[in-house]
Amino acid sequence: MQTLSGFPKMRRSGMALGSLAIALVFAAGLGATAAELTADEILDELQETAFVGSGKATVELITINARGQERSNRLAFYRQETPYGANQLLEYLSPADVAGTKFLTTDDASGETLMWLYLPALGRERRISGSATQDNFMGTDFTFEEIGSLGNFAKDFDAERLPDETYQEWDSYVLRLTPKSPDSKYSAVKMWVWKEHLIPVRVEFYNRQGKLDKVLLNEDLRPDASGRWRPYMITMRNENTGSRTIIRVLETSDEPVPDEYFTLRYLRR
Repeated sequence: MQTLSGFPKMRRSGMALGSLAIALVFAAGLGATAAELTADEILDELQETAFVGSGKATVELITINARGQERSNRLAFYRQETPYGANQLLEYLSPADVAGTKFLTTDDASGETLMWLYLPALGRERRISGSATQDNFMGTDFTFEEIGSLGNFAKDFDAERLPDETYQEWDSYVLRLTPKSPDSKYSAVKMWVWKEHLIPVRVEFYNRQGKLDKVLLNEDLRPDASGRWRPYMITMRNENTGSRTIIRVLETSDEPVPDEYFTLRYLRR
């Protein structure tokens, strides 16, 4: 199994980098303005590029287990910028056995991200908090925290810029990120960021033993109707189980989303 040496081992906790998969659906897709950026400057640019904007996206979410068995779901994603960060709602549209399931995350004034999951069969929502945020989200390879928490790179990580590389066809910055929290689930993260449009094309997550745990790939990169670059296929691959989760972006819209979508009352509709 691949390892990455030189990283400290840290205790278990979640990290928000997996949420790039969602944030980049709404990404601004801007390019860097300086040829020589520090690691912290690249993170700042990435933060401004990825975690901005409001709108809606319809996606296909495919889970594939180690035996190659697939399950396809269709979801609607809604996002709204707020003075405190962002609100985000995921709603399952199909198949019928999960339709109406909703996952709401909101950033409050204290900087905390609050999470609720609504299951139609139960007819009520439940708060996702504590260790439950590290559980797998609806049978995917993302945790609840990775799906729902946007985080802040500069606040959450110490960053080091490694030598630039060409990853596949993309001229990329390479960053090594070390979590500041002693409770981090991962010991380190390595990220390849496409220079031209500041999109992370590959993100590697290393566990507390320094072994490769998950890989996030952003693929099918192309401009949308407004000219903004987005990944239209996002894969999270679990290196331990052999499973993977694929998100295919079917359509996007920048139209404002009503405030009511991000309320507990809407969850119960």
